[in-house]
Amino acid sequence: MKMNLSKMMFLTTMTMSIMMTMSSNSMMFSWMSMEINLISFLPLLKKSNKMNEQSMKYLIIQSMSSSIMMTSMIINAIINCPINESILMMMSILMKMGLIPFHLWVPSIMQMMSWEMCMMMMTMQKIIPTIIATQMTSIKLMMTSMIMSMIMAPISGIKQTSLKKLMAYSSISNSPVMIFSLMISKQQFILLLTMYTMINLTMMNTFKKNNINFLNQINLQTNLTKMSLMISSLSMSGMPPTTGFLMKWMIMKSTIQMAPMIPLIMLISSIISTFMYLNMMIPTMTKSNKSKMKKMTKKESMMPIILNLTGIPMMMIFKLN
Repeated sequence: MKMNLSKMMFLTTMTMSIMMTMSSNSMMFSWMSMEINLISFLPLLKKSNKMNEQSMKYLIIQSMSSSIMMTSMIINAIINCPINESILMMMSILMKMGLIPFHLWVPSIMQMMSWEMCMMMMTMQKIIPTIIATQMTSIKLMMTSMIMSMIMAPISGIKQTSLKKLMAYSSISNSPVMIFSLMISKQQFILLLTMYTMINLTMMNTFKKNNINFLNQINLQTNLTKMSLMISSLSMSGMPPTTGFLMKWMIMKSTIQMAPMIPLIMLISSIISTFMYLNMMIPTMTKSNKSKMKKMTKKESMMPIILNLTGIPMMMIFKLN
């Protein structure tokens, strides 16, 4: 994404809106910050003419969920009922985050985005709804949707041929983990978000640099690129000794004291996600079309592999035993 003054202004506004939500103790102020974040993201989203329909779809869905959220606040203020027991508030947050059963807009919109916008959609745009979900809703109300998202999203991603749709389903399955981490502590949420952003950044940067949008295009890449994508995808699914394993293991260790069912669901989700990524990578590792394979014309970076194999050293640093 080429930077100019307007894009810098919108990115700054998005960052400030996230900080405003994190420091807010008012429902109305959090809602206003979320709308500022939406208005700042839409001009970045509208990159070309083919994004007109998708950006309008994104605006309609987000505006509808914001309206439902405001309606639930007003109703609960009138009837003097706790906001965390509101079904409307839960529905609005599920629509904002794209969790099952309000998830079908996420793959269709991400399919038409650039890789930079996909990256922002999967990380920055999830922070504010995650904060509001932990502050304003009961975890018991959202539990069914979160369990369905962790299990059904990887199953839906198994048969995808578009990498952007596959990453969208991966994002849906990882969203409940972010909610669990923020429920436990802010430090774990920040650490998890940093690791998750780093893994996504390494994968999407590789996809962008090599112009990879579909599964069959991975077969034409160099062996180092394939190895980098293989390790990054295993890290995203939470296989040891990658960085993603530290991320998942940290949350499972904390949630097992709250409810033993949550780590079990996370484990099943990680197994299905691993199958999804291996289903993507194994054909490209075993079948190489040497006549069409790219030659290594420039020096490729080993940084994605190094970053994704720092799980065990980081466990020693943070002393999570």
